[in-house]
Amino acid sequence: MESESEARPSVLVLAGDAETASDVAGAIPSAEATAAAAADVSPSRSPDDGDTDVGRADVVVVVDAEGLDSVRGQSRACRVVALVDDPTGATATDPLVDAVATTRAELDATVRWLAARGDADRRHDEPARTPSRIEQLNAEMTRLASVRSTEEAHQTAIDVASEVFPRYHCVVGVRDEEWVEPTAASAEVAVEDCDRVRVGRGSAGAAIEDGEPVIESRSNDESPYDSVLSIPVGSDTVFQLATDEDGFDAGDRRLAALLASHVEETLDRIRVDEALRTEHEHLLALFSNIPDPAVAYDYVDGEPVVYRVNEAFEATFGYDAETVVGESIDDYVIPDETTAVQEVAEINTRLQRGESVRREAARKTADGARHFIVHVVPVRLDEDNGSGYAIYTDVTEQREREAKLREQNERLDEFASIVSHDLRNPLSVAEGYVDLASETGETAHLATAGEALGRIDELVGDLLSLARQGQSVSDTESVSLAAIGREAWQSVDTPRADLVVANDVALTADPARTRELLENMFRNSVEHGQPADDETGSPTEECAGDRLTVRIGGLGSETADGDGEGFFVEDDGCGLPEEAHRVFESGFTTNEEGTGLGLAISERIAEAHGWEVHAVAGESGGARFEFRTS
Repeated sequence: MESESEARPSVLVLAGDAETASDVAGAIPSAEATAAAAADVSPSRSPDDGDTDVGRADVVVVVDAEGLDSVRGQSRACRVVALVDDPTGATATDPLVDAVATTRAELDATVRWLAARGDADRRHDEPARTPSRIEQLNAEMTRLASVRSTEEAHQTAIDVASEVFPRYHCVVGVRDEEWVEPTAASAEVAVEDCDRVRVGRGSAGAAIEDGEPVIESRSNDESPYDSVLSIPVGSDTVFQLATDEDGFDAGDRRLAALLASHVEETLDRIRVDEALRTEHEHLLALFSNIPDPAVAYDYVDGEPVVYRVNEAFEATFGYDAETVVGESIDDYVIPDETTAVQEVAEINTRLQRGESVRREAARKTADGARHFIVHVVPVRLDEDNGSGYAIYTDVTEQREREAKLREQNERLDEFASIVSHDLRNPLSVAEGYVDLASETGETAHLATAGEALGRIDELVGDLLSLARQGQSVSDTESVSLAAIGREAWQSVDTPRADLVVANDVALTADPARTRELLENMFRNSVEHGQPADDETGSPTEECAGDRLTVRIGGLGSETADGDGEGFFVEDDGCGLPEEAHRVFESGFTTNEEGTGLGLAISERIAEAHGWEVHAVAGESGGARFEFRTS
């Protein structure tokens, strides 16, 4: 009598490397398994040569494409099994492959079955053992694991049933509203020749309606079958066996039910796969077509690595998908500021904990830094995870509009304050003296009222000018500081003051508004640089000298043409007031006759040009105002 080891089939495992082949060989306990690297397999020879490994094996197991290629062209009488993760891949679907296994447990069962089927071709003289039908069914189940469509599942079920129940006719039917329509049948009968039945009628219709197996015995001469076994597969499919023999035993019913359960699992898997695929396609369409930039990422070693971006991201940030996919998104969109880096570190920590993050932040784009509402959502909330989506909603223009609105509101408040205070006082004076003149008939009072009305006119003019200065300038040209300064000087009443041009500089500016700026600066120097005595009108002892000198010139070099850094206006008068930090405030003045708006207007014009203005002490003790270009 042969020993157990002698009765076990001979299996050769082939892989690209010997270590992998050896590892798989150890997982086939039912066989005498040996392993070899694909490169070490002997060339094609007749099995009679006795030195060809493939020729001596009952079953060859290939693990990869290299293992399969080593079998090509070999003289062999053995079966080939592919052990793969993907039953639809190139290795699994190659014509050389007789069976597919996706797990090592499936591999052992498949090897036993194929070895038994190939007993007629074995090199041994002992009688072959006929495999049981349950072994046949288990070995054939791997075929269902590879199907990807409902139609393919129905046909594969028929193919498996034909192996396990070779004497029976097999049919698969599917419910279509009130009918059960045949969709697949054994090779000896065409599907078109199979009758459809109403739900609830016949064994197929009853099985669909009741969800229970039905055996129907037929004694009429119209049917070619004496007995039909119908087993429901889920709620809308039925599997049938038909025979012209005495009927079905318990083994038939048990195996048919087992096959039906495998088919049901396969159909459920296909439905889930199709649902997931449809959902994925919908999500991908949404991701691709949303107007905001979007990124899909996976965390790798704590870094959010991009695996997909949409077209809006490419347009906004200036990087195509090929550039950023596989890279950390933080390396491309995060500004270099320390605060931004710290902010991103916090976001990454929260996301990996499964928290959703929504905040406003600056990000680098193709057009420079812009403000976004960054909404980042992990795939799984409230648990550690490594995947998610980031959506960037650009709010730069909205923030600019809000800032402009705040500025306008502040200006309205400023105007309201001036109107309620500075305009009301001279208006009250004018009204009082007009009433007094009316009551007394003395027209001298009207002169005082006229002075008050003149101050009102001056205030209104300055308010209108101030209102115009908040806008940016667009019509600019190269302007000579010296030329426009002399023009502005001619427009200001300067009886005891002289203008000195220290040097010239070319400014890129709006000529009209720059002239208005200089007029206000000159007027401020004349009005505040040499306070006059109320009685004599002559300069007081506070400030030495009969005349005031006002100098203008370019910053950088004041003895030659300026270097383009900006310009200055300086006088040698009494200097800045103690509250020098308030000189640009609307309404602030140290002269009772002044409106307090001149320097505020000049500052607004400077800001519209992008210039910064600073008040500092002059070299001779007067006031100096520097306008620096950015």
